[in-house]
Amino acid sequence: MPSAEVVPLSLKKSTNGRFMHWLVRTELDLLARISPSLADRRASALFGTPPRAGLAPEPGTPGRNAERFTVTSGRHEVAAWAWGEGPVVVLVHGWRGHAAQLSGFIAPLVRSGFRVVAFDQPAHGRSTGRRTNLLEMAEALQAVVRAVGPVHAVVAHSLGATATALALHDHLPAERVVLLAPPAEAPYFAHQMAAVLGLSPERAAGMLAQIERDVGVQLESLDVRRFGSWIRQPALIFHDLGDREVPFAHGRAIADVWPLARFVPLQGLGHRRLLGDAGVIREAVAFLRQGAERAAALA
Repeated sequence: MPSAEVVPLSLKKSTNGRFMHWLVRTELDLLARISPSLADRRASALFGTPPRAGLAPEPGTPGRNAERFTVTSGRHEVAAWAWGEGPVVVLVHGWRGHAAQLSGFIAPLVRSGFRVVAFDQPAHGRSTGRRTNLLEMAEALQAVVRAVGPVHAVVAHSLGATATALALHDHLPAERVVLLAPPAEAPYFAHQMAAVLGLSPERAAGMLAQIERDVGVQLESLDVRRFGSWIRQPALIFHDLGDREVPFAHGRAIADVWPLARFVPLQGLGHRRLLGDAGVIREAVAFLRQGAERAAALA
């Protein structure tokens, strides 16, 4: 399920963007008059369809060639890349994103002695599919981890962070995790999308019910605040006070229930600029290196 960055049609201040937004609102309004169930299915489909604007760039860093490979995850073929040698760190992007958004982590991690693996989520970037959801994103991470062997840590952004938390709760074998602007739950964002699309309270509720039918679980069961207390891996959580896409309170709440979490509030970096911030990257790499050094000392 998407986070606030996921409104299926970008609300750009352009003639085309405004027209497409009006077109979708009109379509859903007409469907609701003819068949509420059809409107609910259409809204759910929109909610689970990340927009793609052309072919996403490949992740990378100057002077280092990537190993390219593909991982099968359910009905999807997931595009993946790797650099360096050593304990494995997997990079996980969020909804409407792609692996290249976390490229700033590659060189510092490789220099610190890690093997870095990045991948495009299902229906994102260079991976296959048109629709996906939070559970499929968590499953894709599990599939990548199985393919690359023992994993030291995961660095995850936005909805990819929520998917990572779900995977950890489902026994993902990773020792540490860095979460960047993590959403705690999905219904908040579904209601936000419903408001943007002008859905009535009845149709907003219908869309949520249809999403649950499509995914096969109740959305409240995917709330990190409900299961985060069971996760035992140390976590470093960053969130910006001014994040307009995932409220700061989400990251704070996750840190409050996660037993071994350290929370780092940020200011002035928003939802995505933290991915390229030198201070954030430096602190995250130090946290992962500390974990690797402890593991080596105990080996």
